[in-house]
Amino acid sequence: MWPDGFGPGNRAMGLETVAVVWFVAVVVLWWYLWPRPPEEELPPELCGTGVVYAERLFCSLGPVSITAKVDRVYRNAKGALVLVELKTRTAHRAYRSDVIELSAQRVALMAQTGESVADHAYVLTERPDGLRTGCHRVRLMEPVDLNALVASREKLLAGKVEPQPTCAPGMCQKCAFVRPCDPP
Repeated sequence: MWPDGFGPGNRAMGLETVAVVWFVAVVVLWWYLWPRPPEEELPPELCGTGVVYAERLFCSLGPVSITAKVDRVYRNAKGALVLVELKTRTAHRAYRSDVIELSAQRVALMAQTGESVADHAYVLTERPDGLRTGCHRVRLMEPVDLNALVASREKLLAGKVEPQPTCAPGMCQKCAFVRPCDPP
């Protein structure tokens, strides 16, 4: 008998078990952490569809000129184009700024292509370490509301209206106009 109680056959089985467990752990980590294309994280509405546009600039001319670059555009089963925005952030959520950005993309895409664009879009989020965190469906602004927001911004930048403090104080900390605005 061996001093540790294990014979040569038992010791080999123990090493084989450790090797198998180690291999399985590496495969699981690889599967979990390996970056996957955004298409694998799409909502059911877009599964099985292909990208129609990717990283492309679109422009609209009219009362308000809008130029926007889309991340991804897919065509759903009804034939409408659906916008998908890819975001890297620590928070697993969509923001109002995402809705504004996607709404501008929608207006520019409709104007340049003349095609039907869905009144909703998706924000796919992933953490800075590359781990996908989710897909968020957002309702887009109506073009008339987006035009009003653009006109309001232009008046603000032209000094025709006074800036008002936001209801989200954290936004003031990131604002380039925090000193001129002088929030309470």
